[in-house]
Amino acid sequence: MAEADTKMPHTRGKGMWGIIRKLFVPHHEPSLWPLFLVVGLGGCVAGGYLLRLALRSPDVCWDKKNNPDPWNRVSANEQYKFYSPNIDYKKLEPPPKY
Repeated sequence: MAEADTKMPHTRGKGMWGIIRKLFVPHHEPSLWPLFLVVGLGGCVAGGYLLRLALRSPDVCWDKKNNPDPWNRVSANEQYKFYSPNIDYKKLEPPPKY
């Protein structure tokens, strides 16, 4: 019975999915599952944060022809930082125009 559990006919194919299936077969140590979960979740959060930086940051410009200076379009009352505990951007007064 133990010999039948170690056979993995579904992982014979080469490629990424075969490797992933091989990692999560039931005969592996169950105490490693939280480690895989935490590392995978951390990777997803890091990827999401990088995506947020790429799409929402005024310092990033994807189209220089139509928007050469994206940092000039940010108003003084707009919060673009991820976390800002000291400043309430809704209560700020607009800067003076010179």
